[in-house]
Amino acid sequence: MLHWVKRHLVSILCIIGVMAPFIGMSLIDTFYYSTIFGWIIGFCCFVISYIIVSNRPDEEEGAVNTPKEST
Repeated sequence: MLHWVKRHLVSILCIIGVMAPFIGMSLIDTFYYSTIFGWIIGFCCFVISYIIVSNRPDEEEGAVNTPKEST
């Protein structure tokens, strides 16, 4: 389960980032500033997912490396 979450973390964060402002807007009757917090949480999710993607190596650990041809 942890491997699956680690593998799909960026997708999960992007979905949460898109849904957070809408959830915040629906909670406006409960808390007046919930829309602002929803937008902030959504922005933070997108920033965290960008940081993860930019720091992630290009190749996965399980990928098979093919030898390069020498010319």
